[in-house]
Amino acid sequence: MNQPDIIDDSLDKPNRVDLQDNTIQGELESNNQHRMTPTLEPTIPIDEILSTNPIMKVTLWIGSFGIYNESILTFYSNGFVKRELLILQTFGEEQRIESGWYNQDDSARVLKKFNSFKTHLWPELFVETETITHDGTQWKMEVTVTGEETRIYSGSNAYPPKWRSLKKLFGHY
Repeated sequence: MNQPDIIDDSLDKPNRVDLQDNTIQGELESNNQHRMTPTLEPTIPIDEILSTNPIMKVTLWIGSFGIYNESILTFYSNGFVKRELLILQTFGEEQRIESGWYNQDDSARVLKKFNSFKTHLWPELFVETETITHDGTQWKMEVTVTGEETRIYSGSNAYPPKWRSLKKLFGHY
């Protein structure tokens, strides 16, 4: 069964994403009002943040010649998830930082989606086997769970299963 993606384009005008068919919607059409759509919120109440601790932090770096992107999903013990996305281009002037929180229901969907990738079964290094690509895409993912050893995965022009879906979850398009 194909797992849904969680997508966010902007915190200025929160878009909604249909978890059933992965389409971005500005407003729910009347015939689709029964579907739940996750929304990345700019903030959550401060008392929710102060009363909890991070239980897992996952950082994904994706880069190629002249471009560097970093995205962080932080999972908290109270059920909330925070996503931070940093777009940095070394040969351009673009620097964009987006940050926001999923509510508890959407946070549960984000955790379920992340767990569906089964990163604990991945090899540490993904190696390109068919051809050798020069100046391609390099990536690295670091998974830190409280009380466990940090797991680090990486690749150069070689990717884990469901790579596109993983990038979407972290806000990379």
